[in-house]
Amino acid sequence: MRLSFSTGTFYHRSLDYSLRLARDLGFDGVELAIGPEALYLGVAPLRRAIEQVGLPVLSVHPPFLRLPGWPRWPSQRLPRLMTLARELGAELGITHTMNFYDPDSARNAHFSQAIHMGLAAGGGQVALTIENSQYNRRRRMAYLDHLRRLVNYAQTRGCGITFDTCHAGACHEDLLRDYDLVRPLLRNVHLNDLVWRNGQPRTHTIPGEGALPLRELLAQMARDEYAGLVTVELHPREVGLLSRTRAEQALGRSLAFMRAAIAEAAPTASTPSSEQQTIEQV
Repeated sequence: MRLSFSTGTFYHRSLDYSLRLARDLGFDGVELAIGPEALYLGVAPLRRAIEQVGLPVLSVHPPFLRLPGWPRWPSQRLPRLMTLARELGAELGITHTMNFYDPDSARNAHFSQAIHMGLAAGGGQVALTIENSQYNRRRRMAYLDHLRRLVNYAQTRGCGITFDTCHAGACHEDLLRDYDLVRPLLRNVHLNDLVWRNGQPRTHTIPGEGALPLRELLAQMARDEYAGLVTVELHPREVGLLSRTRAEQALGRSLAFMRAAIAEAAPTASTPSSEQQTIEQV
């Protein structure tokens, strides 16, 4: 398991800032959420930051905010995202689903073609993952809001899954049951918590400080020897816009929580196995 955090938490700062913060705190890398630096300045300053700090960009995520110049349609943005991921040496790119209700629709055909184009742009070096949706604000669930359908869809198109915990939690889903569904294709977990206020979910909060069973999830992943990414994805409100101290505190607590949950699932060296106990008794 490699532990990372999303640069989307610091959308107004450079990649260099996030990489140095990740290095100083002990993360294995970061997930680049495409922002103005990547979109308007190009790949050169990003590569320079990676080389100077000595920590990798492990995954690449689309912009969280609408940015002029970022394409609207998946057939244009997926090749662009995957090309950037390949150029930065990232191992995977992430796309959200495209909403459609009929699997025979033109929108589904477009999304399938966009996935094909994105995989081609990755050049066989970058995996493409599809992230589960947060559908609780919609009147009607789209076709890929159903997690089992999403898993089947991704599998038949050569994609993996990025599983977002607070997206699932906000929709009142069972996280451990969802994990069982996505596990065969799981490449990345967006680990974030949520807090319920007046029946409404406040999402992307610090792991372990909300309502979701994230400790149990991480422990199960550790027992399953999950070897992919776990990416803390916090809303910027959790760290503020300017304070590095708040950022260090929030991400430090997140990292300590993850490490503790993983360590609890590991067998202790001082505890003999049942086989060893039988030998000793004989």
